Amino acid sequence: MVGYTEVLQTIGAMVIFSLILLSATRMIQRNTLMQVEGELEQEVVALAQDIIEEGRTKEFDEYSVSSALPPADANDFAAPSNLGPDSGENTRQDFDDFDDYHDWEEVIETEHGEFNIRTEVFYVNDSFNKTASPTYFKKMQVFITSKFLKQGSSGEMTEYRLEFTRNYYAD
Repeated sequence: MVGYTEVLQTIGAMVIFSLILLSATRMIQRNTLMQVEGELEQEVVALAQDIIEEGRTKEFDEYSVSSALPPADANDFAAPSNLGPDSGENTRQDFDDFDDYHDWEEVIETEHGEFNIRTEVFYVNDSFNKTASPTYFKKMQVFITSKFLKQGSSGEMTEYRLEFTRNYYAD
């Protein structure tokens, strides 16, 4: 009987140790996943900032590219329906003004994987709401997804959106 007590105590200790080990393993796995997601999210922000900063270095509008004079009013700028790259502007390197980034899409591969990037550029009013007529303000929205950044248990890709509003007179 004494021999069985020691065996039962050993088995009980092994069960308790196994439960502790499983809990520690789950915690390490969760922390590692959070660390990887954090690094991927930093990459998303860096990619979006690169595109926004690149757009900021360009002229506000095609009117600014071709005219040395300031516009008489906002109607001198491209119509909202004409935002986007002009003929001959096929790559980002060809873009010469801010709204050339409208409807631009690209897959960029980094050391952290592939990121799907899409941009929209549109006019906004003084309240920064989208408007159907030219103004002195344009907003760029950069949307980024990655197959490695998913929403919880649904498994759908998380879409990150970073925005920048540009004022013609603030350049």
